[in-house]
Amino acid sequence: MKVAVIGNGNVGMAAFGELIRMPEIREVALVGRNVERIRAEVDDYADAQILRLAPGAKISGGGYEKTAGADILIYAAGAAQKPGQTRLELVEENVRITRQIFGEINRYNRESIVICLSNPVDIITAAVRDCTGRPSEKVIGTGTLLDTARLKKYLSNLLDVSPSSVTAYVLGEHGDSLCIIWSATRISGLPIDEYFSSVLENEAHIRQQTMTDMVRNNAGKIIRAKGSTAYGVAAAAGRLVQAIIHDTRDVMTVSVLLEGEYDKKGFAVSIPCIVDRGGAHVAAELPMTLDEKEAFEASAAVIAEITGKFIMKGKENEIE
Repeated sequence: MKVAVIGNGNVGMAAFGELIRMPEIREVALVGRNVERIRAEVDDYADAQILRLAPGAKISGGGYEKTAGADILIYAAGAAQKPGQTRLELVEENVRITRQIFGEINRYNRESIVICLSNPVDIITAAVRDCTGRPSEKVIGTGTLLDTARLKKYLSNLLDVSPSSVTAYVLGEHGDSLCIIWSATRISGLPIDEYFSSVLENEAHIRQQTMTDMVRNNAGKIIRAKGSTAYGVAAAAGRLVQAIIHDTRDVMTVSVLLEGEYDKKGFAVSIPCIVDRGGAHVAAELPMTLDEKEAFEASAAVIAEITGKFIMKGKENEIE
Protein backbone atom coordinates (compact mmCIF):
# COMPACT_ATOMS: atom_id res chain seq x y z
CA MET A 1 0.00 0.00 0.00
CA LYS A 2 1.40 3.36 -1.08
CA VAL A 3 -0.04 6.64 0.18
CA ALA A 4 0.90 10.09 -1.13
CA VAL A 5 0.39 13.24 0.94
CA ILE A 6 -0.06 16.35 -1.20
CA GLY A 7 0.94 19.51 0.63
CA ASN A 8 3.57 20.15 3.28
CA GLY A 9 1.86 22.75 5.44
CA ASN A 10 0.87 22.07 9.04
CA VAL A 11 -1.94 19.68 8.10
CA GLY A 12 0.04 17.85 5.43
CA MET A 13 3.01 17.31 7.73
CA ALA A 14 0.77 16.14 10.58
CA ALA A 15 -0.86 13.64 8.19
CA PHE A 16 2.56 12.50 6.96
CA GLY A 17 3.68 11.88 10.54
CA GLU A 18 0.46 9.98 11.28
CA LEU A 19 0.80 7.70 8.26
CA ILE A 20 4.46 6.73 8.50
CA ARG A 21 3.73 5.02 11.82
CA MET A 22 1.17 2.68 10.27
CA PRO A 23 2.72 -0.77 9.72
CA GLU A 24 0.19 -1.56 6.99
CA ILE A 25 1.62 1.12 4.69
CA ARG A 26 4.59 0.19 2.51
CA GLU A 27 5.46 3.70 1.31
CA VAL A 28 4.43 7.26 2.13
CA ALA A 29 5.37 9.95 -0.38
CA LEU A 30 5.32 13.66 0.41
CA VAL A 31 4.38 15.69 -2.64
CA GLY A 32 4.37 19.39 -3.51
CA ARG A 33 5.70 22.20 -5.67
CA ASN A 34 8.64 23.16 -3.46
CA VAL A 35 10.63 19.97 -4.04
CA GLU A 36 13.68 21.19 -2.12
CA ARG A 37 11.57 21.85 0.99
CA ILE A 38 9.71 18.56 0.52
CA ARG A 39 12.93 16.56 0.39
CA ALA A 40 14.29 18.35 3.45
CA GLU A 41 11.15 17.41 5.39
CA VAL A 42 11.56 13.77 4.34
CA ASP A 43 15.24 13.79 5.36
CA ASP A 44 14.27 15.16 8.77
CA TYR A 45 11.71 12.38 9.26
CA ALA A 46 14.24 9.78 8.06
CA ASP A 47 16.54 10.83 10.91
CA ALA A 48 13.69 10.34 13.36
CA GLN A 49 12.93 6.88 11.97
CA ILE A 50 16.50 5.75 12.61
CA LEU A 51 16.42 6.98 16.22
CA ARG A 52 13.11 5.26 16.93
CA LEU A 53 14.72 1.88 16.21
CA ALA A 54 11.41 0.67 14.83
CA PRO A 55 10.51 -0.37 11.30
CA GLY A 56 8.38 2.11 9.45
CA ALA A 57 7.12 2.86 5.98
CA LYS A 58 9.55 3.75 3.25
CA ILE A 59 9.38 7.51 2.87
CA SER A 60 10.10 9.62 -0.18
CA GLY A 61 9.44 13.10 -1.45
CA GLY A 62 9.25 15.03 -4.67
CA GLY A 63 6.96 16.57 -7.26
CA TYR A 64 3.58 15.38 -8.47
CA GLU A 65 5.16 12.44 -10.30
CA LYS A 66 5.50 10.82 -6.87
CA THR A 67 1.74 10.23 -6.86
CA ALA A 68 2.21 7.54 -9.53
CA GLY A 69 1.31 4.13 -8.14
CA ALA A 70 -0.26 5.51 -4.96
CA ASP A 71 -3.36 3.68 -3.76
CA ILE A 72 -4.55 6.65 -1.67
CA LEU A 73 -3.92 10.38 -2.06
CA ILE A 74 -4.21 12.65 0.98
CA TYR A 75 -4.98 16.13 -0.30
CA ALA A 76 -3.85 18.80 2.17
CA ALA A 77 -2.68 21.63 -0.09
CA GLY A 78 -4.01 25.16 -0.29
CA ALA A 79 -4.25 28.29 1.80
CA ALA A 80 -4.82 27.76 5.51
CA GLN A 81 -7.66 29.23 7.55
CA LYS A 82 -6.54 32.36 9.42
CA PRO A 83 -7.75 33.56 12.84
CA GLY A 84 -11.21 35.12 12.46
CA GLN A 85 -11.66 33.71 8.95
CA THR A 86 -14.42 31.24 8.10
CA ARG A 87 -13.70 28.12 6.07
CA LEU A 88 -16.00 29.36 3.31
CA GLU A 89 -13.90 32.49 2.87
CA LEU A 90 -11.14 30.25 1.50
CA VAL A 91 -13.28 29.00 -1.36
CA GLU A 92 -12.12 30.85 -4.46
CA GLU A 93 -8.39 30.59 -3.82
CA ASN A 94 -8.43 26.95 -2.79
CA VAL A 95 -10.67 25.81 -5.64
CA ARG A 96 -8.23 27.46 -8.05
CA ILE A 97 -5.25 25.78 -6.35
CA THR A 98 -7.04 22.43 -6.38
CA ARG A 99 -7.70 22.61 -10.11
CA GLN A 100 -4.07 23.49 -10.82
CA ILE A 101 -2.69 20.69 -8.65
CA PHE A 102 -4.97 17.95 -9.93
CA GLY A 103 -4.33 19.09 -13.48
CA GLU A 104 -0.76 17.91 -12.77
CA ILE A 105 -1.69 14.83 -10.74
CA ASN A 106 -4.07 13.58 -13.43
CA ARG A 107 -1.01 12.94 -15.60
CA TYR A 108 0.26 10.37 -13.10
CA ASN A 109 -2.68 8.99 -11.14
CA ARG A 110 -6.37 8.70 -11.98
CA GLU A 111 -7.29 5.54 -10.07
CA SER A 112 -6.54 6.12 -6.39
CA ILE A 113 -8.94 7.02 -3.62
CA VAL A 114 -8.57 10.70 -2.68
CA ILE A 115 -9.07 11.87 0.90
CA CYS A 116 -9.56 15.64 1.07
CA LEU A 117 -8.45 17.58 4.14
CA SER A 118 -8.18 21.09 2.66
CA ASN A 119 -10.81 23.67 3.62
CA PRO A 120 -13.54 24.38 2.86
CA VAL A 121 -13.51 20.60 2.70
CA ASP A 122 -17.03 20.09 1.29
CA ILE A 123 -16.37 22.43 -1.64
CA ILE A 124 -12.88 21.02 -2.22
CA THR A 125 -14.27 17.47 -2.25
CA ALA A 126 -16.68 18.46 -5.01
CA ALA A 127 -13.89 20.25 -6.89
CA VAL A 128 -11.60 17.20 -6.77
CA ARG A 129 -14.43 14.96 -7.92
CA ASP A 130 -15.18 17.39 -10.76
CA CYS A 131 -11.63 17.81 -12.05
CA THR A 132 -10.53 14.16 -11.74
CA GLY A 133 -13.64 12.35 -12.96
CA ARG A 134 -13.31 9.72 -10.26
CA PRO A 135 -16.40 7.86 -9.03
CA SER A 136 -18.00 9.70 -6.10
CA GLU A 137 -17.11 6.95 -3.62
CA LYS A 138 -13.42 7.47 -4.40
CA VAL A 139 -13.33 11.14 -3.37
CA ILE A 140 -13.86 11.49 0.37
CA GLY A 141 -13.73 14.66 2.46
CA THR A 142 -12.95 14.29 6.16
CA GLY A 143 -16.01 16.49 6.59
CA THR A 144 -17.68 16.28 9.99
CA LEU A 145 -15.74 13.20 11.09
CA LEU A 146 -13.65 15.50 13.29
CA ASP A 147 -16.72 17.46 14.46
CA THR A 148 -18.35 14.17 15.47
CA ALA A 149 -15.21 13.24 17.41
CA ARG A 150 -15.32 16.62 19.16
CA LEU A 151 -18.94 16.04 20.15
CA LYS A 152 -18.04 12.62 21.56
CA LYS A 153 -15.19 14.23 23.48
CA TYR A 154 -17.45 16.82 25.08
CA LEU A 155 -20.17 14.30 25.95
CA SER A 156 -17.74 11.74 27.37
CA ASN A 157 -16.10 14.41 29.54
CA LEU A 158 -19.46 15.77 30.69
CA LEU A 159 -20.90 12.37 31.54
CA ASP A 160 -17.63 10.71 32.67
CA VAL A 161 -17.91 7.80 30.24
CA SER A 162 -15.57 6.45 27.58
CA PRO A 163 -15.92 8.07 24.14
CA SER A 164 -16.47 4.53 22.81
CA SER A 165 -19.74 4.48 24.79
CA VAL A 166 -21.02 7.52 22.87
CA THR A 167 -22.79 7.22 19.50
CA ALA A 168 -23.21 10.58 17.81
CA TYR A 169 -23.64 12.12 14.37
CA VAL A 170 -22.72 15.60 13.20
CA LEU A 171 -23.93 16.17 9.63
CA GLY A 172 -23.93 18.91 7.02
CA GLU A 173 -21.17 21.43 6.47
CA HIS A 174 -17.81 21.14 8.18
CA GLY A 175 -18.31 24.71 9.30
CA ASP A 176 -20.70 27.13 10.89
CA SER A 177 -23.91 25.49 9.68
CA LEU A 178 -23.13 21.97 10.93
CA CYS A 179 -26.01 20.17 12.63
CA ILE A 180 -26.08 17.56 15.41
CA ILE A 181 -28.63 14.76 15.14
CA TRP A 182 -29.55 14.62 18.81
CA SER A 183 -32.33 12.09 18.25
CA ALA A 184 -29.68 9.55 17.16
CA THR A 185 -27.29 10.30 20.04
CA ARG A 186 -26.82 7.35 22.37
CA ILE A 187 -24.91 6.88 25.63
CA SER A 188 -24.24 3.19 26.30
CA GLY A 189 -27.09 2.42 23.91
CA LEU A 190 -29.63 4.70 25.61
CA PRO A 191 -31.05 7.87 24.04
CA ILE A 192 -29.28 10.75 25.70
CA ASP A 193 -32.31 12.05 27.66
CA GLU A 194 -33.09 8.53 28.88
CA TYR A 195 -29.49 8.19 30.00
CA PHE A 196 -29.78 11.39 32.03
CA SER A 197 -33.01 10.20 33.62
CA SER A 198 -31.51 6.79 34.40
CA VAL A 199 -28.26 8.07 35.88
CA LEU A 200 -29.41 11.29 37.54
CA GLU A 201 -32.95 10.12 38.36
CA ASN A 202 -34.44 13.40 37.22
CA GLU A 203 -35.55 15.12 34.04
CA ALA A 204 -32.19 16.75 33.26
CA HIS A 205 -31.48 17.41 29.58
CA ILE A 206 -28.39 18.27 27.60
CA ARG A 207 -28.16 21.93 26.65
CA GLN A 208 -28.20 21.22 22.96
CA GLN A 209 -27.48 24.70 21.64
CA THR A 210 -24.57 25.18 24.06
CA MET A 211 -23.05 21.87 23.02
CA THR A 212 -23.59 22.64 19.32
CA ASP A 213 -21.82 25.98 19.73
CA MET A 214 -18.90 24.26 21.47
CA VAL A 215 -18.47 21.84 18.57
CA ARG A 216 -18.92 24.60 15.98
CA ASN A 217 -16.40 26.95 17.64
CA ASN A 218 -13.74 24.41 18.62
CA ALA A 219 -11.54 24.90 15.57
CA GLY A 220 -11.73 28.69 15.81
CA LYS A 221 -10.60 28.58 19.42
CA ILE A 222 -7.57 26.46 18.49
CA ILE A 223 -6.71 28.66 15.52
CA ARG A 224 -6.86 31.84 17.63
CA ALA A 225 -4.54 30.33 20.23
CA LYS A 226 -1.95 28.55 18.05
CA GLY A 227 -2.59 29.70 14.48
CA SER A 228 -3.87 26.46 12.96
CA THR A 229 -5.41 23.05 13.54
CA ALA A 230 -3.62 19.95 12.31
CA TYR A 231 -3.49 16.90 14.57
CA GLY A 232 -7.22 16.19 14.74
CA VAL A 233 -7.81 16.27 10.99
CA ALA A 234 -4.61 14.28 10.42
CA ALA A 235 -5.94 11.60 12.76
CA ALA A 236 -9.25 11.66 10.87
CA ALA A 237 -7.32 10.99 7.65
CA GLY A 238 -5.45 8.16 9.37
CA ARG A 239 -8.71 6.63 10.54
CA LEU A 240 -10.06 6.67 6.99
CA VAL A 241 -6.87 5.16 5.60
CA GLN A 242 -7.05 2.29 8.10
CA ALA A 243 -10.71 1.65 7.28
CA ILE A 244 -9.82 1.48 3.58
CA ILE A 245 -6.79 -0.78 4.08
CA HIS A 246 -8.58 -3.19 6.42
CA ASP A 247 -11.94 -3.05 4.61
CA THR A 248 -13.64 -2.42 7.97
CA ARG A 249 -16.95 -1.04 6.63
CA ASP A 250 -17.09 1.35 9.58
CA VAL A 251 -19.84 3.98 9.41
CA MET A 252 -18.35 7.49 9.53
CA THR A 253 -19.67 10.98 8.93
CA VAL A 254 -17.67 12.05 5.90
CA SER A 255 -18.23 14.38 2.97
CA VAL A 256 -19.14 12.79 -0.37
CA LEU A 257 -20.75 14.09 -3.54
CA LEU A 258 -24.46 13.38 -3.33
CA GLU A 259 -26.18 11.84 -6.34
CA GLY A 260 -29.78 11.82 -5.14
CA GLU A 261 -29.30 10.67 -1.56
CA TYR A 262 -31.26 12.74 0.99
CA ASP A 263 -32.95 14.24 -2.09
CA LYS A 264 -29.74 16.15 -2.88
CA LYS A 265 -27.51 16.15 -5.92
CA GLY A 266 -24.40 17.85 -7.27
CA PHE A 267 -22.53 18.89 -4.13
CA ALA A 268 -20.62 17.26 -1.28
CA VAL A 269 -21.77 17.30 2.31
CA SER A 270 -21.25 15.06 5.34
CA ILE A 271 -23.61 12.18 5.92
CA PRO A 272 -23.09 8.69 7.41
CA CYS A 273 -21.09 6.54 4.99
CA ILE A 274 -19.75 2.99 5.04
CA VAL A 275 -15.98 3.09 4.44
CA ASP A 276 -14.26 0.07 2.91
CA ARG A 277 -11.50 -0.73 0.44
CA GLY A 278 -13.61 0.73 -2.36
CA GLY A 279 -14.07 4.12 -0.69
CA ALA A 280 -17.08 5.72 1.02
CA HIS A 281 -20.58 4.46 0.24
CA VAL A 282 -23.66 6.29 1.49
CA ALA A 283 -25.25 4.37 4.39
CA ALA A 284 -28.96 4.01 5.06
CA GLU A 285 -30.55 7.42 5.48
CA LEU A 286 -30.40 8.58 9.09
CA PRO A 287 -33.85 9.36 10.57
CA MET A 288 -34.21 12.94 11.81
CA THR A 289 -36.77 14.96 13.68
CA LEU A 290 -38.43 17.82 11.83
CA ASP A 291 -36.11 20.38 13.47
CA GLU A 292 -33.04 18.30 12.65
CA LYS A 293 -34.14 17.88 9.05
CA GLU A 294 -34.65 21.63 8.72
CA ALA A 295 -31.15 22.25 10.13
CA PHE A 296 -29.64 19.72 7.73
CA GLU A 297 -31.54 21.24 4.79
CA ALA A 298 -30.25 24.71 5.72
CA SER A 299 -26.66 23.46 5.99
CA ALA A 300 -26.91 21.62 2.68
CA ALA A 301 -28.32 24.74 1.03
CA VAL A 302 -25.26 26.76 2.10
CA ILE A 303 -22.92 24.22 0.50
CA ALA A 304 -25.06 23.80 -2.62
CA GLU A 305 -25.05 27.54 -3.31
CA ILE A 306 -21.30 27.96 -2.84
CA THR A 307 -20.52 24.84 -4.86
CA GLY A 308 -22.68 25.99 -7.76
CA LYS A 309 -21.06 29.40 -7.75
CA PHE A 310 -17.40 28.50 -7.41
CA ILE A 311 -17.10 25.12 -9.12
CA MET A 312 -18.86 26.48 -12.23
CA LYS A 313 -16.92 29.73 -12.00
CA GLY A 314 -13.68 27.76 -11.96
CA LYS A 315 -14.76 25.95 -15.12
CA GLU A 316 -15.58 29.18 -16.90
CA ASN A 317 -12.15 30.59 -16.08
CA GLU A 318 -10.22 27.57 -17.41
CA ILE A 319 -8.03 28.27 -20.43
CA GLU A 320 -8.98 26.15 -23.41
